[in-house]
Amino acid sequence: MFVYLNPGHDMFRDPGAVNDHLALTEAQLARDLAWLISKRLDQHRIRNIVEQNDDLFGVICNANRWQADLFVSIHFNAFNRHATGTETFVSYTPHSVMAGHAIQQNLCAALELPDRGIKENMNLLVINSTSMPAVLVEVCFIDNDDDIQRYQARKGQTADAIATGIIQYMGQLEGKAA
Repeated sequence: MFVYLNPGHDMFRDPGAVNDHLALTEAQLARDLAWLISKRLDQHRIRNIVEQNDDLFGVICNANRWQADLFVSIHFNAFNRHATGTETFVSYTPHSVMAGHAIQQNLCAALELPDRGIKENMNLLVINSTSMPAVLVEVCFIDNDDDIQRYQARKGQTADAIATGIIQYMGQLEGKAA
């Protein structure tokens, strides 16, 4: 199995959502988390690549060119400084839904934040234009101090949870092939 990890936004061109008073940007948090997930996948001998780029068409083309088996985009949500929880967006394919559920379940257990659920979304370019199952994980709300501080205290567990969800998804696929 080959996993394409896409930390959302871009370190230089688009920081994404921000928490000004904690000096945090979505791009940096997503990048750091994606590399932690990559290390966890490496430990399980799961091939993966991490690419963060503001050119979404380029990201999609690269994922398709690499012929990844799963595309996982990592993001941090923002709304009104009070919204809380974790959610995962999936494309309208059974395998995307299966991967999304595995990741979401583990992520909620690790962070102990409200489960905002799995959401099918046809408007998110990166999960609907790839040729493989794709999910976009909104880890927590960067603009909610309680959410982001909980994430920071459990960063390693968060990476483990997402990697475990990917591994469980792979196991489900192998079980169906048997």
